[in-house]
Amino acid sequence: MSLLYSPIQEVFDLIAQPLQSVKASLGAITPPNSAQLADAVSSSLNSGGKYLRPALTLLVGEASASNDFSLDRAALVEAAAVTEMIHVATLLHDDVLDASDLRRGKETARAVWGDKIAILGGDYLLAQASVKLSALGNTRLVSIFAWVLSYLCDGEVEQMQSSFSAREEGDSDTAWAEKQWKSYFHKTFCKTGSLFAAACEAAGVINQLSEPKIQALRDFGRHLGIAFQIMDDLLDYTATEEQLGKPVMGDLRNGLINAPLLLALESDALSDAQQYQLRQAIDQMFTAPTNGCIEEIQALLQDCNALEESKSLARHHLTMGLKGIDFIGDSPARRALDTVAEYVIGRNS
Repeated sequence: MSLLYSPIQEVFDLIAQPLQSVKASLGAITPPNSAQLADAVSSSLNSGGKYLRPALTLLVGEASASNDFSLDRAALVEAAAVTEMIHVATLLHDDVLDASDLRRGKETARAVWGDKIAILGGDYLLAQASVKLSALGNTRLVSIFAWVLSYLCDGEVEQMQSSFSAREEGDSDTAWAEKQWKSYFHKTFCKTGSLFAAACEAAGVINQLSEPKIQALRDFGRHLGIAFQIMDDLLDYTATEEQLGKPVMGDLRNGLINAPLLLALESDALSDAQQYQLRQAIDQMFTAPTNGCIEEIQALLQDCNALEESKSLARHHLTMGLKGIDFIGDSPARRALDTVAEYVIGRNS
C-alpha cells in the first residue's frame, strides 16, 4: 500500500499549489556557509517527509477563513514552512539522542555527518524558523512556536526520566500505572501534540478568529497529535522494519514503554504468569533483544487486545478533536480534515 493511499492523496492534491509554495519557501532559506552543514540541512529537508504538519496549517487556514478574500495565503505558507522546519529539526536532534542510524529506511544525518553536525543542523533550522516568524511581524505566532520549543525540551527530559525500570520503592501496581500514564500523555503532548496544536492554532491566528475558535483549533491539533503518536506506538508492534524504515520496538530498545504496553501491563486478560512473562520479555528487550523476545511481546499484546484498545484510544482523541471544530462550515478543506483524521487511524507506516 502506498504511504499516501487514495483518500489522503486527494487531500494533498487539494492543497498542491500552496504546498508547493511551502517547499519553495523551505528551499529558499539562507544556507549555512559550511558545506557539511548545508548538505545535512538540505538532505534532511528533502528526506521524503509526509508534510502532514504544514498540510494541517494550510487546510485549517483554508477551512476556517471567513471568505476567500480575507485569506492571507502568503502568511499561511510561511507558518506552514515553520512547522516543517521545527519538525525536521526535532528529528535531527532525536536521532542523536536515540543514537538512530536509520529513519524512513535511509541513513540519518548523524550516521552520515556525525552527532555534532546533526545537532547543529537542527539548531540552524530552528534559527531559520525564527527568522521566518519574525518576518511575519506577528508576535502571537512567535509566542506559539516558542512555546513548542519549550514543550519539546520538556518532553524529551520527561522521556529520559520515565523509563520502565524507574519504579519507586513502595509503589503499588496502580500507583505506578497512574504515574506512567500521566508521564506518557505529558510526554506525548510535548513531543508530538504541541507542534500539531501550533500548526492549527497558527492558522486561526492568521485568520483573525475569535479566541474561543483559536483554542478549539489548538485542541483539535493537540488531540490529532496525541492520536498520531498512539498510532505510531501501535505501529512499533505491528509494522515490519521495512514499513517503519527503522528497527521495530525502538522505544523498548531505549528503555521506554508506550500506550500498547501500558494497556497490556494493567490488563486483567493476562494471567499472573503471562504478566510475569511480559515483564521478563520487556527487561530482555532493554539488554539483549532477540526475534523470539519480539514475537513473545507481540503475542501477549494480541492476547489481551492491547493493540485494538490502543487504536480505540487514538480514535477517542480524534473524536474529541473533531467535535471541537464543528463551528467550521462544510467545504472541501473541512472535509479534508476528516480525511486526515482517518488517515492517522488507518496508516500502516
